[in-house]
Amino acid sequence: MPTPINHLFDHIHKVPQIPEVVRLIINQLNDPSIEMLNIAKNVEKEQVIALKILRLVNSAHFGLSRKVGSIEDATIMLGISQLKTLVIASGLVSAVPALDNFDLKQFWNDSFRIASYAKWFAEQGKLSADIAYTAGLIGNLGHILIHMGLPSEANEIEQHVHAGKTSRTEIEKNRLGFTSQTVCAELCRRWKFSDELIDTIEQSDEPLAKANATPLAYAVFLARFVNDHQNWGQNEQEIADTLPVQALERINLTSAFMSD
Repeated sequence: MPTPINHLFDHIHKVPQIPEVVRLIINQLNDPSIEMLNIAKNVEKEQVIALKILRLVNSAHFGLSRKVGSIEDATIMLGISQLKTLVIASGLVSAVPALDNFDLKQFWNDSFRIASYAKWFAEQGKLSADIAYTAGLIGNLGHILIHMGLPSEANEIEQHVHAGKTSRTEIEKNRLGFTSQTVCAELCRRWKFSDELIDTIEQSDEPLAKANATPLAYAVFLARFVNDHQNWGQNEQEIADTLPVQALERINLTSAFMSD
């Protein structure tokens, strides 16, 4: 009998794909031992990304006295963090289709905000900020796949999410039997991303309910918690007061730290 996740993928007419070189670059950017030269060699193979990088480093934002024409020089100048954002955004935006009754702009706003918070929580807990940022940025791709494969159920979930302060995870579990993060993790397996990234995404939906959830999963979970509560109109202090203490403790933080 097919699993619910496989059943969902069977209903998707065309599962989003990303270029192989983009997959390689994203995996490289999450490897702390990788050399920029090796990344630059792959960036050169993806013309759209290479042109965007050159355009960015030669823009007024950098204020250079000379033009940069080398991809290697441009990637070094751009830095891992900005390079990762550009590569992921360029590689994924083109892979994600426009959908009816789906606010793609809000989706990406939430995704980048979650990525930033995940990176911050990881840094505070002395964890891999690169993995946390990537997991935060792509971890909600399951929303899109659910809309593609199960549009009626997806619209019902969205209505419940917007109607009250119930987490999307809880609503998805009750309605579908799985979560967006589980779906995204399966997509990342098909994209052949690293096990560490896949595990972080998959465990980040309900880490408190999982015995083996990693600290990185908690960092992403907390980032999504903050983003959700911001969307519900809570201010910074209200969010700090309601952050799950157990989740904070798993990344060696306390509620008192959040109030400093």
